[in-house]
Amino acid sequence: MTDNKQADEDVLRRAAIDRSARLPVLFFFTSAAVWLAISVVLGFIQSVKLYAPGFLDAPWLFFLNYGRSNPAFMGALVYGWAIQAGIGVAIWLMARLCRAEVKNPLTLVVAGHFWNLGVLIGVLGIFAGYGTSMEWLAFPRAVWPILLVAYSLMVVWLITMFQRREPGEVYISVWYILGASFWFPWVYITANVFIHILPGAAVAKAATNAWFMSSMIFLVLAPLGLASAYYFIPKILGRPVYSSQLAKIGFWGLAILGGWTGVQKFMGGPLPAWMPAVSGVAVILLLVPILAIAINHHMTIKGNHSLIETSPTMRFTAAGALAFTVFCILSALSAFFSLGQFTQISQTTMAFQLLAVYGFFSLTIFGAIYFIVPRLVGCEWPSGSRIRLHFWFSTYGIVSLVVLHFVGGIWQAAAYSQFDAPLENAVSAGRPYAIGASIAWASIMVSNVMFLYHLSLMVLRLGRRNENPTLLGHQHPAA
Repeated sequence: MTDNKQADEDVLRRAAIDRSARLPVLFFFTSAAVWLAISVVLGFIQSVKLYAPGFLDAPWLFFLNYGRSNPAFMGALVYGWAIQAGIGVAIWLMARLCRAEVKNPLTLVVAGHFWNLGVLIGVLGIFAGYGTSMEWLAFPRAVWPILLVAYSLMVVWLITMFQRREPGEVYISVWYILGASFWFPWVYITANVFIHILPGAAVAKAATNAWFMSSMIFLVLAPLGLASAYYFIPKILGRPVYSSQLAKIGFWGLAILGGWTGVQKFMGGPLPAWMPAVSGVAVILLLVPILAIAINHHMTIKGNHSLIETSPTMRFTAAGALAFTVFCILSALSAFFSLGQFTQISQTTMAFQLLAVYGFFSLTIFGAIYFIVPRLVGCEWPSGSRIRLHFWFSTYGIVSLVVLHFVGGIWQAAAYSQFDAPLENAVSAGRPYAIGASIAWASIMVSNVMFLYHLSLMVLRLGRRNENPTLLGHQHPAA
């Protein structure tokens, strides 16, 4: 009787926590999904502009040239989609793992509106010609304080929930969430100060920009994605993480080495040789904690791979975790000059960014959303077939984009190195790959418009009124 009473109390407690988190989490998910749809449309447009500059060349669409559509696309993807979706997942995970209800959820929603306002001003500012030339920092200079204040207002509630947690073990997912909460302001303030407020030489700004992008991946997006993976894989399997020691090695390795990366892309460039050398060593050493994370996930799943065939969350999370391992391996290989000389100033840089932001982070967050939303709205996803289509269109698109940009970039860089050949040869070398990339972008665009529609049905509570979860296929008896 005592055990049954405890179980009932746990159910009621989780339900109360979900009710408290419903408004802010659904707000961030829906806002992020809208920005994702916008970003993939811009991604398709900027990919077509690479080989067909006259596409959408009406006078009133002048702002969609490649020089503006590309940074607007990446700004919407990183700040509109990734950060907001990550915050939504972090709020729910922190509340569940700390067993603390979300207090004053309206404050989070207000902060979210300010964040969306900042992103909107940033994207429109780029279209109006007021953007900077910095990757992932292309928003007009006046925008970054707005985003910083909005982020601070959102994160303070995560810290508050941690302080109100019930006594007991601090789970590895909480470590990652708290890490990302503190690392983003440090990385964002540092980059904006040294680029916008105290600008030095152009080469120093470029190095700071490269460090910022890499730190955003390893110290912000990766922790949020790994926090999700470390929670949902054991949760769905009904077993603990294989090794807490490996989990800690992964966390501290990422924390110590992640902030030293990025500058390796300038090997052989006009920087002190030690700077790209140190970054290159850090990227290579990161393989140790990444291997620990990969082994931990694999051993946790071992014997239950059939769940990847049936559970939407497991399928997206497993694909995202695999993409992160591939990204880290490719990053380490590109730190060697024999390969790095071909990945510095070509389409391969886009391959790395998309593999990290969409291949790893987005797929992992999709998995989290497919698990969280039904618990917030009280109904199940209407269609398993839509979820399958979302997965396969997304994976086909991102794999194609990464392969095309990576191979096409190496081919393009080889053409650039022919100093006695005209520049037009290098441009032509990348054209077939750019055409293929636009087809892949069309696939991603379809999948995410479908995802936005599916999510909208859930937010409006038009899902299935059924206690059984929406699966991708028939559950295997062994699972």
